[in-house]
Amino acid sequence: METIKKGVFLKMPVITNVWSKVVEDNGRFFSTAVVESIAEFGFKVNKQENGIVLEGNARLNIPEGIVIVKDGLLQEISLSQLAPEVVLIELKLEHPADFRVEVLPGIPVRTVISAGRGFLKELFADKKIVIDPGHGGTDHGGRGPVNLLEKNVVVPIALSLEGLFRQAGAKTTLTRRHDGNITLRQRIYPAKKEKADLFLSIHTRFCKDCNSGGSVVLYNPFSGQSNILAWWILAELSQVLKITARGIGEGSELKMLGEIPAVSIEVVTISNWVEEGLLRSPTIHRKAAQGIFNGVKNYLFFGKGEYR
Repeated sequence: METIKKGVFLKMPVITNVWSKVVEDNGRFFSTAVVESIAEFGFKVNKQENGIVLEGNARLNIPEGIVIVKDGLLQEISLSQLAPEVVLIELKLEHPADFRVEVLPGIPVRTVISAGRGFLKELFADKKIVIDPGHGGTDHGGRGPVNLLEKNVVVPIALSLEGLFRQAGAKTTLTRRHDGNITLRQRIYPAKKEKADLFLSIHTRFCKDCNSGGSVVLYNPFSGQSNILAWWILAELSQVLKITARGIGEGSELKMLGEIPAVSIEVVTISNWVEEGLLRSPTIHRKAAQGIFNGVKNYLFFGKGEYR
């Protein structure tokens, strides 16, 4: 199916910026790609098997290449100048999606391509997920070289992650939202009571060598699928944060969860000077949450039999 919009211009319109955002409209969520230009341009747009392609009569005033998005549906946006008067904008989608295109007048003009996130709603429907921000109260966890505490940085990551899961239709429980002492049994109780589908504990890694960095994910050895979940989360987390994936391993404390798929995610290494600095940024908190969400999404989508 093809949608066509035509226009005649005295001068070739120039594209000045491209960005993406997940937005809500009348209770539905969309992954959007926003193309900003100095004037409206003619275009045609086609749906392909793994994405959406917009071909426009315009000139790029930004570099050609790929913009990585990875919001759970929209993987990347590719920009190409095929000819002096022809630009190609490709949206690579990870899952099937309906879409719409609208032009918003103004300065700049915005051509908005919106892909529906209904697939994720179906994937996460009725899933019960317990999110556990590690440590708390008198248990500080790891301490960074400039005194950043693990117990404090894991909470905003957990809150961001909760927002992503709820947006996707999952039912979430947080073991704590504020600072306070909480026992291991208190952390595990909600998962067993609600018969949770997943238990995700948020931590940071600590190493005596302050030059050592990266992410680690520990898994529940009593659950046959937890190691697959760990691999998916580690892969996506390291891609989003652009840090070293140090591997997965068994987490002895997670055994108390029995057969519930459970992981302990050491997001970055707080004892590393550079990575402690990353943890001071709310942007990194949101990116870490997105990486974890993407890993869980892949685990649910691809099945529990293998890591691909």
